[in-house]
Amino acid sequence: MADGGGTVSMSRGQGQWPRLRSSLFKDSDKCKYSVVVKDVGNHLAALEPFTDEAEQAKEEQERLQFLREKAQYAKQREREREFEDRILDYDPKQDGKYYNRLHSVDLTKFDLDEESPLGPMRFTDAVYKDKDDYKLCEAINIFSVKIGCSDVGFPIHVYGTVIARDSIDQKCLYLFRRDEDDCQVINSEDESLVLKGPKRGLALISNNYIETDLKIKDDLGQVREFSKGILTIRGIARRSLKRCEVESCSLATRLSTVDVTYGFLIKAVEGTIGIEVKQGDFDGRITACTTSIPNELVLYDSVEPYGAMTGDGKGVIQLVRPVVCVPLNDMLVIVARTRDGKSECTIRFTPMVNSSENAEIRVGAIKMRVNVTWSIMNF
Repeated sequence: MADGGGTVSMSRGQGQWPRLRSSLFKDSDKCKYSVVVKDVGNHLAALEPFTDEAEQAKEEQERLQFLREKAQYAKQREREREFEDRILDYDPKQDGKYYNRLHSVDLTKFDLDEESPLGPMRFTDAVYKDKDDYKLCEAINIFSVKIGCSDVGFPIHVYGTVIARDSIDQKCLYLFRRDEDDCQVINSEDESLVLKGPKRGLALISNNYIETDLKIKDDLGQVREFSKGILTIRGIARRSLKRCEVESCSLATRLSTVDVTYGFLIKAVEGTIGIEVKQGDFDGRITACTTSIPNELVLYDSVEPYGAMTGDGKGVIQLVRPVVCVPLNDMLVIVARTRDGKSECTIRFTPMVNSSENAEIRVGAIKMRVNVTWSIMNF
């Protein structure tokens, strides 16, 4: 309402609005309004929202698929735990439970006892036009596996297995394998097990592993577990080595501590050695090493504990370990010595990515032909 000055006074309006609003909603009206609102709400709640049937079917299919995958995963994990329990061990020296075999694989599909089907010289006949056609990798040579400590003292009669698993297929490559009727006698911690392998070069890309399962037999024929477990040789991912080096690792289980010594080799190839006696009878020892690491690998020895396994020194000699890994920029050194120490011959071979080479040597009155076949190590 305007006053004489032309302004609008809101005092009455402001004073009347609350009374007008309250007059519109009397108590009975308020009750009716609440009932209506509640009734409308109930009807709205009862109405089904509009949905796309195709979308709903898709969501249901996805839900069922999720449930199936969840059930399959639960079943798979249950099976994996069953297999893991088989290789989960307890040993006071390990201070609790530990895995005594490889477990970083799908144990429901991976056969831990399967021997690697891959042998040496797989790429010897390959033709390479240039360096881009092949790729070199790091490798290891296992020099020795020794009983660094025996809880039952020495001598001991040892049998069982020591296997290596490399980056190529992680399957068994035997280093040592003897049965109960063919024990090796170990007289001190300085003696190594007689290693018969591996049958091919050990490529080191991801982690490599050494597994022991050794037993001893006393004079009364009683058998005791001596060493059972797994050692890890780190792959190249966490290494910064720029030269070849000798490394070692130890495993303390059961009644012993087993020490493994090996050489880490950079950009290596695989050399497979063959030796034939052309004249005379060889009674002695043949070893191999590389110029960067002088540690020797025994290829042949005519006396125990090697002699029973390596032939009679005539014709083609049965080598204990015919395969050696050699860095490509290194040299393979082979030394033959007679048993009496009066004669010795050293020969060197330059590594190649493939092909083979041979040479004749004389050790006293003995004439031998040495052949080396080269190959890269690849997947």
